[in-house]
Amino acid sequence: MKKILPLLVVATLGLAACSGPSPDDLRRSDPEGSTACIHYGGSLTAPGDIGQTNRQKAAEHGSAASTDSIRNAVSTDASGQPVITDDEAFAAACEQQGFDFKR
Repeated sequence: MKKILPLLVVATLGLAACSGPSPDDLRRSDPEGSTACIHYGGSLTAPGDIGQTNRQKAAEHGSAASTDSIRNAVSTDASGQPVITDDEAFAAACEQQGFDFKR
């Protein structure tokens, strides 16, 4: 019994480590808005449709952020889609969290 106990402990700890949230889950539930800021930065540098897609993703994540300054820079359009309505406020909120955008 004494020989198998350490193996059981290691196996239990290994399984417990696997039960955490996946990276996709963390990306979807990003209360601080870091994902929104990353997408926003991508929208500033990416060309054409890629930039527009990043901007839309930034708005989606920003609308769910717990950070008031990010969330308040986003509203919804007539179709109910989130849109960034105040670029300066959105960028400033992200910069307060440590992001640095080259414009």
